[in-house]
Amino acid sequence: MYKLLALDLDGTLLNKENEISAQNISAIKQVINWNTIVVLCSARPVHAMAAVIHNTELEHLIRYYVSFNGAWVYDKAENKDLHFIPLSAYDLKMMTSLLAENKFPHHFFTRDKIISTSNHINEYTKYESELFNMEIEISDVVNTVQRNDIVKVSIVGSTDFINGVANKIDRKFHQHFSLSQTSHHYYEMMAQGISKGSALNYLCRHLNITAQSVVSMGDQENDISMFQFSAVGVAMGNASDFVKSCADRVSLDNNQHGVAFAINQLWSE
Repeated sequence: MYKLLALDLDGTLLNKENEISAQNISAIKQVINWNTIVVLCSARPVHAMAAVIHNTELEHLIRYYVSFNGAWVYDKAENKDLHFIPLSAYDLKMMTSLLAENKFPHHFFTRDKIISTSNHINEYTKYESELFNMEIEISDVVNTVQRNDIVKVSIVGSTDFINGVANKIDRKFHQHFSLSQTSHHYYEMMAQGISKGSALNYLCRHLNITAQSVVSMGDQENDISMFQFSAVGVAMGNASDFVKSCADRVSLDNNQHGVAFAINQLWSE
């Protein structure tokens, strides 16, 4: 029997209304009753992940969070970080130089704030601020690069713009940073070696659980590292063909209770 279930949030556990269906909640409760540890894994900060299950039956059943695509692993029961990897001053200087040179719209994340180095706040930054309930702080570049609590940079824009950015930065900086496109409008840069898969590896070693006992579910390219680490990687039906090709199985989409469907299949085998 599987001992750990890693679940992406947006596009996986959450439906288009950003809610968890009753079917998904019921299925998750069932695997928890079978002594499976359920871990939430997301590009979101911890408090925004916790808000997703607040006032649901899962609120006191899920202890571990893999946040910021793996840069932050948090134990909610103990209210402490298990793992936190901010960007170094060197990383930030290199990133801000790239951003300025190309005039890429962007924002930075700390544990609890979004930082903008521009007084003009674009719609995508505003959206994440509202979605994650995070204050936007305006700061100049000099002060920003001196901070020791910045976890990631999000480059933002239209789908075509992000696709072009991804290709350009992947070619030039894939050896320097962890890079991932987390949605059609967001492309993220973090310290080298960070991924959801590496964070799961860290957490599983902490919990003394082997990869052969892990199931992961997701829908975006930043979930592929989880699939690669896990015994079984499940792509949602709404995932791209490429993401599906990297998974072991494909479930229903996130608006058809794809998490519950996959759980019912896997835990009945």
